[in-house]
Amino acid sequence: MRTQIASILAFGVDRSVSPGTTALEDPTISTRVRRLRRRRSSGQGLVEFAIVGGLLFFLIFSVMNAGFYLYGANAMQYAADIGVAAIAAEGNYDNTGIPQPNNADTVAIARMNTDGLSSTPLVKVTQVDIYKETVTAGIFSDAMTCGGICENQYQANGTANFVNWSPAVPNVGPTPDYAKLVIHFSTRCSSGRRPS
Repeated sequence: MRTQIASILAFGVDRSVSPGTTALEDPTISTRVRRLRRRRSSGQGLVEFAIVGGLLFFLIFSVMNAGFYLYGANAMQYAADIGVAAIAAEGNYDNTGIPQPNNADTVAIARMNTDGLSSTPLVKVTQVDIYKETVTAGIFSDAMTCGGICENQYQANGTANFVNWSPAVPNVGPTPDYAKLVIHFSTRCSSGRRPS
């Protein structure tokens, strides 16, 4: 009686039972050649990491930098929102008999500073401008009724650089005046203005 041998994939091969399995091993590759191949490829991982790692770190730091920039821009927008709300709430408040903040504009800048105008180390506020606005057919534009543009310029701490529209004169009556607040700021990588 003759025995047939079936081909079966096994995890362990018993060479004593199946003669001829030694043919599965490649006799042409010696141990010395294998060692030489391993030595030549030993620096391959470092080279691949240098290529891919540089790109990975660039992406990580780019995302972090963008996050810091967005945080600073959002802080400026929030400060501008607080400032225009304070100007609207203070109306035509002006009391020059007391130290600053003594008018609607400087009260607004003080509240903006309290709520984060200078909260980020990457953002430096250079100037705060407050404009009187006119509305024609639903379109806002800078008012020219003050002998030029009605504009007040302040430093970030509330010190006035230029006042052309007195904080005591805004109309808060039945036809109120409109105000626009612009924060001039610079960052480490760019500069911008944040109108509100």
